[in-house]
Amino acid sequence: MNRRSLLTTLLFLPFLPAQAVAAGPGTVTLHSPGRRQALTIDPATLGYRSSWQDYGDALSFAFDAEGPDGTYAISGDLRDGNVSGALLFAPGLPGLGNATDTQLRVSRARHRGSDLSVRGEIEGAGLRIVFDVTLPTMNFAPTPGPMDRP
Repeated sequence: MNRRSLLTTLLFLPFLPAQAVAAGPGTVTLHSPGRRQALTIDPATLGYRSSWQDYGDALSFAFDAEGPDGTYAISGDLRDGNVSGALLFAPGLPGLGNATDTQLRVSRARHRGSDLSVRGEIEGAGLRIVFDVTLPTMNFAPTPGPMDRP
C-alpha cells in the first residue's frame, strides 16, 4: 500500500460503515412489551457462570447476559434431547428475581469439541429471551486447601 492510498483510507475511515465486532459467545436478545434489547455475555464469565456440563444422560447449560438494567441469568437442562428444566432470573422481578412459569424451547444443541452451541428461547414473567450461544465446559478451577499451621 502506498502513502497516497493510506492517507485516502485514513481520511474516509470515519465515513465507512462500522465493521461487525469479532465473534464472541453468540447473540442474546431480550424481548419485553414494547422493547427489544441486545444483551451481551461478558467473556470473563465463560467457563464459570456461562458454561455447560455433561452428566452422561443429561446436560446442563447456563449463561449470564448483561443488559442496561442488570444481569439476566438463563439456565436449562436437556435429557435425551428434550428440555427437562429451566430457570430465568431477571432484574426487577420480585423476590430473588426468579421468573415463574418459565418455558424453554431449544431448537438446536450441538456438541463440538469441548463447546456446546445452543439456540433457543426462554419465556417467563412477560419476558422472552432469544439466544444462539456457544459455551465452554464448566471449568472447575482447583481451590486451595486449608493452610497447614505449625
